[in-house]
Amino acid sequence: MSTNQSETFYGRSLPKHLVDYRSTESRTRLCRALQTGYAVPYLSLSSCFNTQAEPAYCGLSTLAIILNSLQIDPQRIWKTIWRWFTEELFICCLSRPSIDDVKVSGITLDEFVCLAECNGAIATLVRPTDSIEQFDKFVQTVERVCTGGRQVNEEDFDEKFPKELMAISFSRQTLGQTGDGHFSPIVAMDRDTSSVLMFDTARYKYPPHWIPVKLLFQAMLPLDIATGKSRGYVVVKAKQTDMMGARRVFNSISHE
Repeated sequence: MSTNQSETFYGRSLPKHLVDYRSTESRTRLCRALQTGYAVPYLSLSSCFNTQAEPAYCGLSTLAIILNSLQIDPQRIWKTIWRWFTEELFICCLSRPSIDDVKVSGITLDEFVCLAECNGAIATLVRPTDSIEQFDKFVQTVERVCTGGRQVNEEDFDEKFPKELMAISFSRQTLGQTGDGHFSPIVAMDRDTSSVLMFDTARYKYPPHWIPVKLLFQAMLPLDIATGKSRGYVVVKAKQTDMMGARRVFNSISHE
């Protein structure tokens, strides 16, 4: 295999304070999250989770995973007769001349929100400040998303159709990882260890892993040098509430 790089890598080792998704401890946390109702996004996101196609495509990949998990119809062709979100379909809202420029620098949080909203979603962006109030708000939002907003003793709750999902824009350096700015979706929360499961879209670099909630909050605070603003989190939900009804209409039109 030829390469212009003098050194190549096969993955990175996770810092010890982060728990590998493939570990026994991770299994314990995930089982507990599933049993207590704090892993509502897990089934939908795991069914659509994939590796980003380019080293700087973390934002586009995270958005594609989330929109597919919310079962939003892109209303345009991916390949042959099939409609499905992939990174190359996101061509609106970009401040660069073409998507090829994103291969170099990725996208900003504002572009992430704009792309979500012009592709059938409602996106709520929060850039937290370093305060107890903002941390508490973040934890409450994570809990709401990971439980699907489920009410106690709600028997007819359907986890196949999550109402909203969550993307995090954070600094890898704060987590003790290599690199810096990154996007990935949140999948589950384990209240016993105050940690969240993140499906890292750069699977060639790090596996999915559990992160202490407090540390993840701190990782959103550093400024993004590209924008001069802090990073943050985005809650995404579909504009179309009756997604199954919409899907039946589109399918009948295209005869898929």
